[in-house]
Amino acid sequence: MTWKVDDLQILVDFLALKSPLFAPSIDGHMCLMFRQISPGEEIDLSRRTDISARNLFQPETHYYLDFGGEPGAEPVLRDFKTNGRIILGLRPCDMTGLRVFDSVFSESESFSTLRSGTIIIGYLCDRLESSCFCESVGVSPRETEGMDLFLFRTADGIYHLDSVTDRGSALMEGSPFPQDDAEPESVPLRVQPLPRLPDDLGALLLESDDVLWKKISFACVNCRICTYVCPTCHCFTISDEVFRDRVARAAVWDSCQSRTFTKEASGHNPRESRTARARQRILHKFSYYPTLNDGTFMCSGCGRCDTSCPTGRNLLEDLLALTGEVR
Repeated sequence: MTWKVDDLQILVDFLALKSPLFAPSIDGHMCLMFRQISPGEEIDLSRRTDISARNLFQPETHYYLDFGGEPGAEPVLRDFKTNGRIILGLRPCDMTGLRVFDSVFSESESFSTLRSGTIIIGYLCDRLESSCFCESVGVSPRETEGMDLFLFRTADGIYHLDSVTDRGSALMEGSPFPQDDAEPESVPLRVQPLPRLPDDLGALLLESDDVLWKKISFACVNCRICTYVCPTCHCFTISDEVFRDRVARAAVWDSCQSRTFTKEASGHNPRESRTARARQRILHKFSYYPTLNDGTFMCSGCGRCDTSCPTGRNLLEDLLALTGEVR
């Protein structure tokens, strides 16, 4: 079932009155990110967000145990809020990241409850940004897997909304939009198509020479921004924190690019060098994870790591350099 959306703001207001709504919006620091939207607030679908939607499924800091302020007090579990919500504007690359989370956190009841309580309205890309390389990792900018509904824009600039699941159709009951039969159009192709990464990429990377790893990691300053904006990265650590009136335990985002990520209690660190850390990040995404997940890369090709890197590193170029020398 397809609806014609003449006014995007009317759709936003309609959804925001139905359930808590999260969508791309500019924050006070001029960063485009997913945040909760109230009726009347504008959203921005003009480009890919600067930061992925990871925080909506794995909060940056989640205080999940509260020990209170009295000695011997029983800990209280503070689970995710799962009263139902809508996320509008997840692109195919974001959905790829969410499928990684589905795989990694499949045994987490908290995540599963949060995931099942979320209605996803995807947005199909109408153009390819210069930093995108989704085609190289096998992701289509028109992919709808995992979406309940998807929004797309035709050449005349009109938005259309198409349902994929029954709960997606149910969400639109009572909407002010007329039904139509529009279909998504092809995304304009690049003048020069990007190369598709080989299926045996993981094996090729494992054979890469140490000199090449040092070369691609030379510019890295270990700021970790590549892992924090990524839709597939999910590493976290556990932290016990003491406040004036209570003690709490939190799950906090962490990064394999942090110098202390693998530091042991003995003081030994198996990944002391930035080369070792850069190698781990790439091998996890393109060798270790694919080996356990039917060859699926742990990368959506969104390009956020490239646009965020302060030294201008380019992941696709790094991968081609590493495999090119081997071939």
